[in-house]
Amino acid sequence: MNSSGASSTRDMALGYDIHLSSAVPAQRVSLRPVMANRLLLDTSSLMFRAFFSMPATVKAPDGRPINAVHGYLDMTASLIGSRSPDEIVHVYDDDWRPAPRVAVYDGYKANRPPDPEGLPEQFDILREALDAFGMSQAEAPGWEAEDAIGTLCAAARPRDRVDIVTGDRDLIQLVRDPEVRVLFTLRGVSELRVLDEAGVLEKYGVPASRYAEFAILRGDPSDGLPGVRGVGEKTARLLVNTYGSLDDLLADAEAPKRKGPPLQRSPSLRAAVRESALYIRKMQEIVPIRTDLELRAWKAEPDEGRAEQVAERFALKGPVRRLRQALG
Repeated sequence: MNSSGASSTRDMALGYDIHLSSAVPAQRVSLRPVMANRLLLDTSSLMFRAFFSMPATVKAPDGRPINAVHGYLDMTASLIGSRSPDEIVHVYDDDWRPAPRVAVYDGYKANRPPDPEGLPEQFDILREALDAFGMSQAEAPGWEAEDAIGTLCAAARPRDRVDIVTGDRDLIQLVRDPEVRVLFTLRGVSELRVLDEAGVLEKYGVPASRYAEFAILRGDPSDGLPGVRGVGEKTARLLVNTYGSLDDLLADAEAPKRKGPPLQRSPSLRAAVRESALYIRKMQEIVPIRTDLELRAWKAEPDEGRAEQVAERFALKGPVRRLRQALG
């Protein structure tokens, strides 16, 4: 989902040791962590969910749809009330189909339908509202929100506690105890599945550190990734837990037949893995989340008057009031 839009403020204030892009006035700045408990919101994922959970009749006085922003601000207020974070960072897709991934595999998200009418233009309104509240926002130029989130998680220190709120399973691969968990949306943010390393193992049967390999073998139709022929979740789980890496799996597929490992017991599975060797190699470049990117990030000074103007102009008085109460 493309949520790019200009923001008038580029004042980085996140508590991380990360490098900023030259788009930020301070340019390359190293910032020491000052907070321990952060929520990273996968903004595109949550806006999409909010868009479909709120009636299309929720509009601004000028007729523009405002339902996604309305729902998103209420989600944010709810998360502040239930999670009491030291900081929330709203993380955007800068490009939901990054050129480096497409260059490796042109089928990446190629068949994903366009954003629903009325949603893309709401991201500019959301940025304006969040700027008015002085909330932290971030994106990785040319990359997806998951890559910006990955970069922020990589900068977390042992004393930090980071919760990622998302409906995107790709982010499960970032889970690591005790620093990073995924709060997976089930019913908006009112019902969240908490995925730490034990939770990932219980739900998917593979370690979080190897979830990307599991996803490569199983495939992901929503991203245009077909997976290995004949391999579903059960077989993908078996292969991940049998082989130390995908390289070991591919090596066994090419090895002389012997007794023991699953590929040697199933000629059809062995053949399928051999046929998919190039695909698997490409997926090893595409599926893992990037954790080493420069970020464009900003945090404006809170402006009560601006927040009131946003509430009035876009008929967001209820969400703005609830968010103000949560922050207070």
